[in-house]
Amino acid sequence: MMKYGIIDIGSNTFRLIIADILKDTYFITDGFKENVRLSAGIDQNGKLSQEKMEYGLKTLKMLVNYCKISQCDEIRVVATAALRKATNRQDFIDFARQNIGIEVELLPGELEAEYDYVGSVNAINLKDYLFMDIGGGSTEIGLIKNRSLVNVISLPFGSVDLAQNYNLSDKPAEKDLKKLEKYILSQYKEVEWLKKAKGLPLVGIGGTIRNMGKIQTRKEDYPLSAIHLYTISVDNVFDIYDTVSSISNKDRENINGLGKDRADIFVGACGAVKLLLEYCEGEKLIISRDGLREGLLFEKIGYGKNHVAQNPLELSVNNMMIVYDVDRKHAEHVLFLFKKLFEELQEVHMIQEDQSEIIYIASMLHDVGKMIDYKNHHEHTFYIMLNSILKAVEHKKHLIATVVAGNHTSSKLKNEIEKYTKILSKEELELIDKLSLLIKLAEGLDRSLSRKVKDIMCRRVDNYVIIKTINYDDISLETAYLKTFESDFEKTFGYKMIVV
Repeated sequence: MMKYGIIDIGSNTFRLIIADILKDTYFITDGFKENVRLSAGIDQNGKLSQEKMEYGLKTLKMLVNYCKISQCDEIRVVATAALRKATNRQDFIDFARQNIGIEVELLPGELEAEYDYVGSVNAINLKDYLFMDIGGGSTEIGLIKNRSLVNVISLPFGSVDLAQNYNLSDKPAEKDLKKLEKYILSQYKEVEWLKKAKGLPLVGIGGTIRNMGKIQTRKEDYPLSAIHLYTISVDNVFDIYDTVSSISNKDRENINGLGKDRADIFVGACGAVKLLLEYCEGEKLIISRDGLREGLLFEKIGYGKNHVAQNPLELSVNNMMIVYDVDRKHAEHVLFLFKKLFEELQEVHMIQEDQSEIIYIASMLHDVGKMIDYKNHHEHTFYIMLNSILKAVEHKKHLIATVVAGNHTSSKLKNEIEKYTKILSKEELELIDKLSLLIKLAEGLDRSLSRKVKDIMCRRVDNYVIIKTINYDDISLETAYLKTFESDFEKTFGYKMIVV
């Protein structure tokens, strides 16, 4: 295992993440950010001020030292738009090399966008989409078709310079907003290939877009904390922009979900998102928590631009299984039995829609809670799955799979899950009840963790459902355990269960 540190010298914020890397998986163990705003220190001649230079180098030294204290085996430092624009950028890079002992890698705009692509495509299960990463000093946009990067561009505006150039820090004047919108639209119109993105979902990356997600989730009293893959309708994006562009900075600072350190540079960046959705006739904004830094991590474990994950959900699940030391053979056997029960009992459970993703996630991760303690491990499983970033699956499916996995034992979840399940329909709650019973049976059929039950066949006879096991060894432990679910089976499905 190696410990890998990544420092992202952004135009607005310096960010550090530290990850443990094992084979083709990573697990972020630490992170830190400092609001430096290098972009605000660049004068009309493109020179970075001495004050910002010193602040930036001091912050970089702090982060590098923290990586060393954390025993990072390797540290990668990348810089984006602010240093790209600074005419005296070499002074910064030379000082870092000579006095901090670190090499600063200046990323060209298109390469930054490529890492945004790598970060997002490995974390989102979409074939075709447009992505946008609006930073402090530039905006990267890319077009993905069939999970391949087709076009990419880095545009010369970001949240900091838009706020400065169009007087947006406080309550903007109507004339300044019109100038802002005219300028941004002119930039989009020059990108000929954006016409190919008409109607595609927009995947948003970066702090501005995460803040938009937080504003909307707080407004809706959304119960889930995960922002990755949260979806905002185009109407709600427009509403957020209309609100923040019509009030003072002080009032923006009081908006729940909008960080005070971003309120004064939020209007222009929010407008750029709104205008791109409008220009490309997009219907929704999907938030990706993964971008540049995660792209660097994915590349490190072998999933770079030319070898992206074809099944990002599987990659994410495998990552969690390694991190939480899950018994893979048992999990795979539970998956096999769960799928077989679902197929064999079709006329009993009457679920018509495809539930393969939920069955896969719940089966493979149902035992992650054992890492904390075997006792009440179903509760630990529920908490871990609910609060982990399970990539490439929409929030409702994630939640349903989490509750089903947490229900895999004979014990009941004691967590107050009502606050989470309130976003589910009556039909989805019934689905949870049915799938929860099926995973109990699947887990019970391998209660000895020995995979003795090789296969099963089910049939309905009058008011009975007979589950016939195919096995070549004693399975008395399994059959005894399954008897505890006979009343649950009858209550859920209306039939008496017999296991032979």
